[in-house]
Amino acid sequence: MDTEQVGIVADLNAGAREGAEPWILEHPRFKEMISLEVADSSQVYCAFLAYIDLLEVRNWHDVQILSSSELHLVYLRGREKIDHVPQIIIPTPVTMSCTHERIQQYLKLGHTEDEMISYSILLGIVESDSTIVYYKLTEGFVIPDPPDFAEDVENKRWKKKKIRCLR
Repeated sequence: MDTEQVGIVADLNAGAREGAEPWILEHPRFKEMISLEVADSSQVYCAFLAYIDLLEVRNWHDVQILSSSELHLVYLRGREKIDHVPQIIIPTPVTMSCTHERIQQYLKLGHTEDEMISYSILLGIVESDSTIVYYKLTEGFVIPDPPDFAEDVENKRWKKKKIRCLR
């Protein structure tokens, strides 16, 4: 086992259940994800768990492994049913926080250059016990404006007046 694999085994053992075999290291798709060299080992591990979940548990079709060196991540594209539009799946560890800007970058992964069709994006949040929760993100995601505190104060005063009048 080379030094890169030893580091990955250590990372896997930190997040895996006690006594679990590192069979994942020998899986051809995991090796493919590692060879992309765009993400850290925890994100690759999450991508592999999502890949297995989509294929084996949820019976998705045409699941492909893709990568983004710009975003430093391995992501997936697949179809929930054979006749459905492909969706982008972004696997991420539960410990990683996502900013609005980062989510907008994820949404750009769903655009094709030739057709400008927007896919829906699934954010797959992976817990250390390998539980995966999928959140669907679509176009129209907007960064909220900062709150206008003066307007909020006036609204609160109006609500108080309304309550007094109703008594």
